[in-house]
Amino acid sequence: MLGIIPITDVLDMLTPDDDDTPDALYVRDVLDHKRRSPHYPDLLDEIRADGVALPIMIRTYRGRPWLVDGHHRVAAAQDLGITHLVWSDLPLELEDRPHNPTLRTMGPYRPAA
Repeated sequence: MLGIIPITDVLDMLTPDDDDTPDALYVRDVLDHKRRSPHYPDLLDEIRADGVALPIMIRTYRGRPWLVDGHHRVAAAQDLGITHLVWSDLPLELEDRPHNPTLRTMGPYRPAA
């Protein structure tokens, strides 16, 4: 499924714990950390030139929506004044996300509500 979602709704979503931002429960709590990533300036330039190329990934876990991929894109879109993003609930290739063990513990694939 693909959809369009306001960034304000994404900010209030839960997110897998980030080791560098302990006790972060909501997307808004981890974005400052994401903005300090070395590749963030390049991502801003890319989105300025071409827009957001990939949808963010939202899953439902225990009845609540979680942002499981796309935190840097959310931060960049917010910084660039983009108000809505395309989202998807298509399965992630977990092999491409070995750095995020939380995704492996979220149980079987369930689309976002």
